[in-house]
Amino acid sequence: MHEANFTEQIVHAIISELKKYPEHKPRKVTVRVGEMLHLNEESVRMHYALLVKGTPLEEAEIELKEENVEIYCWQCDRKGPAEDHHMLMCSFCDATDVEILKGNAIVIDSIELDL
Repeated sequence: MHEANFTEQIVHAIISELKKYPEHKPRKVTVRVGEMLHLNEESVRMHYALLVKGTPLEEAEIELKEENVEIYCWQCDRKGPAEDHHMLMCSFCDATDVEILKGNAIVIDSIELDL
């Protein structure tokens, strides 16, 4: 049930950003969610709907886009996708000495406002 915590953080971050634009009403928020976080989209949407009641986001749609995991291999010096995000290893040389480059974060990509 970690979706509740992540969704609460997303909503707080968006509301904080909206304070810069008090004269505008948000219509749509696009959020990129890393594959490594294992968030259930339905659960995020449910928590979002509950958390935005009575806020400027109450009527704003949320769009969730999953970001696939990308890794860098320290062994063979290559970047690429992780074939299995549960067991991170290089798809070129099978080394496990890898660094996650993408797919392990939540990023608010955009907030569409009524003008």
